[in-house]
Amino acid sequence: MKLTRRQKGLLGQAIDLYREVCRPFHYSEVARKLGLSSSTAYDMLRLLEQKGLVRSEYTLKEAAGPGRSSLRFSPTAKAMELFHRLAGDTVEQEEWEEVKARILAALRRGQATDHRSLLKDLLSRIPEARSPLVFCAEVITALLLSLREAKYKFGEHNPLAMLLTTPLSRLGMGMLAGMAIGLVFADRMCRQLFGNLSEYTVRYETSLRELPPEKLETLQEFTQEVMAALAFRGK
Repeated sequence: MKLTRRQKGLLGQAIDLYREVCRPFHYSEVARKLGLSSSTAYDMLRLLEQKGLVRSEYTLKEAAGPGRSSLRFSPTAKAMELFHRLAGDTVEQEEWEEVKARILAALRRGQATDHRSLLKDLLSRIPEARSPLVFCAEVITALLLSLREAKYKFGEHNPLAMLLTTPLSRLGMGMLAGMAIGLVFADRMCRQLFGNLSEYTVRYETSLRELPPEKLETLQEFTQEVMAALAFRGK
């Protein structure tokens, strides 16, 4: 479901408020929390209601006379489910930013010496159950590091780099990893560096299928950065 940043913020505040007061709330209460006008908060809650994320009901006002009622809102089960998923996406994005920064920083530090410590660190982290994007990125980085540390020569043209210039697709990223795995498997020193391949191959393919288009693009761009840092050029 597509929500603007503002709608996500209001939905989060609405859920927090509902949990806090344990009853349906008036739109003015949300307005105060977000610093909005009451009319703006009302319109946004009505829009969320159309999306099935909140429900409205008329309840009797406290200390009010007979027949006096007030419009109140409460989040739906659908909103709770969406909120938890959005929170998970935020955690996953934070994890990705940390992993990306750590790998690229380590690659820059190792340019003058070697990358054995980074490769060892990646191989210890890969088996952990984390997001598909992080898993794919760490596997690709470990494969490229194995080839780089084994001083693998590509000749005049680098087929891995050529794959990254093709239009973005799961097939292309799958072929890139498959080619790298094949090169690692064919080289004795690479096999010693990378270790057991079989347990990573199937999971990589599964994780790649789980990536939405925007994260697939993120993986491709990250792979380009890794290859640039490793100075993989035809020789």
